[in-house]
Amino acid sequence: MFNIGGGELLIIILVIIIFIGPSKLPEVANTLGRLSTTIRRFNQSFQDEIRDSFEDPIEEAARERGKQILRKESKDLENIEIDDSDSKPTDGESDVDKER
Repeated sequence: MFNIGGGELLIIILVIIIFIGPSKLPEVANTLGRLSTTIRRFNQSFQDEIRDSFEDPIEEAARERGKQILRKESKDLENIEIDDSDSKPTDGESDVDKER
């Protein structure tokens, strides 16, 4: 993330220990740990909210569109079945026999 190597990290830690002092170091470490936990929770919450805001409307719209397509297809199939039954001869004769 910041391209900090092991040696550079060691120097930063030594500088912090010198400025803070060994007596206050546990208190500062505890505060940094709590801050880190809070930031992680905030980050996770933010990501969940963003993910939910994108997924929910899309999923609901897709389901509704699928239902509309199914309704349209079932109506089309019903119309085709009705049209086919109207054009078939009912007395056993074919269309060719009727022309003769």
